[in-house]
Amino acid sequence: MNAIWPLFLVALLHQASGAGVTTLDRLVQNGKPWEQFLAGVSAQREVWLKTESAVTVPLDFIKRAKKVSRGLQLLVVAEDWCPDSAYSVPYVARLAQAAAIPLRVLDRAAGEPLMLAHRTSDGRTATPTIVVLRNGRDVGAWVEHPAELQQLFLSMSTNPENAQRFSLRHLWYESDGGLTVLKEVLALIEQTNEKK
Repeated sequence: MNAIWPLFLVALLHQASGAGVTTLDRLVQNGKPWEQFLAGVSAQREVWLKTESAVTVPLDFIKRAKKVSRGLQLLVVAEDWCPDSAYSVPYVARLAQAAAIPLRVLDRAAGEPLMLAHRTSDGRTATPTIVVLRNGRDVGAWVEHPAELQQLFLSMSTNPENAQRFSLRHLWYESDGGLTVLKEVLALIEQTNEKK
């Protein structure tokens, strides 16, 4: 009995030390910093690097993000093979970096709980999913595409012209230069600040 007691005590202490750690805390801890994620990209690497090198974030956006950054963290679910991630996430990462907002990136497997909580308007789980955390709480997410592209995507089955336009979405992303993604994500960040 005396030999078992130390093992029991160690197990009890281990369990108690993890009692305050939430699933979101674990996801943040397991997420990769942006630079590490980008360095490990292999699928669509040229698209990721081209987008990353073209990123500019308007100074006004950075000021607005800093103004509402207290208690803010971003958790991004992305895959390197996902073109929407490649054309969106580098802009959000640069905004976060410039505004000193902690950002971590998870793959689909690790980020599944976040994608299940923030499905697309047609009920799918999708990348990218950019989750806004305020003081450790999930308060909202931006999912998959900018609104204009999402409308094209949802109408593809009934409108062949929109299907053609959506198939060329890389041209839309390139001409937009990340501005729409930044506007939509920044609007979400500002809205969640009001929910405190």
